[in-house]
Amino acid sequence: MSRSLRRTLAVRFAATMSAGLLVAAAAAYAVAAGPAAGMHRELLLVLAGVVLAGTGATLVGAWWLAGSAVRPVYEITEQATRIAPGTLDQRIAAHVDTDEYRGLVAVLNRMLERLDQAFRNQRRLTADVSHELRSPLTALRGEMEVALRSERSARDYQRVLHSALEEIDRLTEMSEDLLLITRAEAHVLPAHRVPTDVGAIVNGVVEALQPHIEERELAVDCRIADATRAVVDPELVTRLLQQLLDNAVKFTPPGGRVRVATAPLNGDGGIQIVVEDTGPGLDPEVLPHVFEPFFRADQARSRGTGTGLGLAMVEAIARLHGGSAHAANVVTGGTGARFEVDLPAMAHSCTRSVRPPGKGEGEES
Repeated sequence: MSRSLRRTLAVRFAATMSAGLLVAAAAAYAVAAGPAAGMHRELLLVLAGVVLAGTGATLVGAWWLAGSAVRPVYEITEQATRIAPGTLDQRIAAHVDTDEYRGLVAVLNRMLERLDQAFRNQRRLTADVSHELRSPLTALRGEMEVALRSERSARDYQRVLHSALEEIDRLTEMSEDLLLITRAEAHVLPAHRVPTDVGAIVNGVVEALQPHIEERELAVDCRIADATRAVVDPELVTRLLQQLLDNAVKFTPPGGRVRVATAPLNGDGGIQIVVEDTGPGLDPEVLPHVFEPFFRADQARSRGTGTGLGLAMVEAIARLHGGSAHAANVVTGGTGARFEVDLPAMAHSCTRSVRPPGKGEGEES
């Protein structure tokens, strides 16, 4: 059974006052009963009237006082009921003059702001996924339609099938990356952390990318700390390093240099991974968005060689380890982008951080 807060407060306050008046009346009656034994009846009636009148007046005053106390609650409730998923940009503006209600309104507005941002990110992600899926699907359909218009040689069919297989591989990679990111953000993807030699992972990833590095005539400078063992998920850290190094190699011009470094993190058994390149770097307006899924510095979102999820996956893996990912521009020794990933030994709360920007152009995530 629901009860009105206003009525409950008023009745309780009036009952308390009535009890107090009864006690006071009983005390006054006991004091006056001795010397005025013949006035018992009249005194009793007067005291009863005082109690009834005081209780009634208290009830009226308490009703008004409780109403003014809970009025902001009605305003907050009325405004909150009008907020829907499509109107999350609205904010509650109750007329409150107490710290408690002001604090409540501030908390609710911050929650609405977070929900609004979450819905915006969801809508943007849905639009980006639709855009990214449309391109390979359109290419698949177009090539197959052309191949079916007339008889083709076995070689032509093989070419079409190879092209279709490339598009399918790209779709598979995109779906796997998306699944990893969404599961990591939903905290349903466990990190199987074991003592791991991160330096060995770095060397293995660099070796796997060596053909691409040689093709672009790049130099790779590996600076591995003596103590590179950390309790991490080796498979996820391998994917993290693959994305960072692939991104650095992709945007470093021929003849440039890529630097990879590891260092102990705060002496707590964690590790820091740093990847720098001598590419054009990141524009200041790009820096806050580099870890967003499908974000590219090219707002036309022209189709590139990646899925647009690489850096988003880097941040997801770092957060899954209780760490964080940082993006910055190289401030000494030329231009380029710098990415730092902190993987602490013990999980703790973390945030995305963007370092002060330098000059440069955007890179694709």
